[in-house]
Amino acid sequence: MRDLAAKIYVELVCRNVVVTESAAQIKSNPENLARISFKLAETFQRVDVELKAPSMPKNQEFDMKAASLPGWQVEKAE
Repeated sequence: MRDLAAKIYVELVCRNVVVTESAAQIKSNPENLARISFKLAETFQRVDVELKAPSMPKNQEFDMKAASLPGWQVEKAE
């Protein structure tokens, strides 16, 4: 999450800098931008997980070896 927050922070800082001939000034408080970046990164990751959930495998603890499926028995050749 830190990497995503850092990317968001850089983008927010770039959008909040005013550059003149003699100086550069950040329009917003950099600490507030950092806090917002982490909140946005956390929210993005939570929503990403929610959106991916329907396509993720269900019942990952299913043990195929322990399953008894009628008609799927391997017959041994004699």
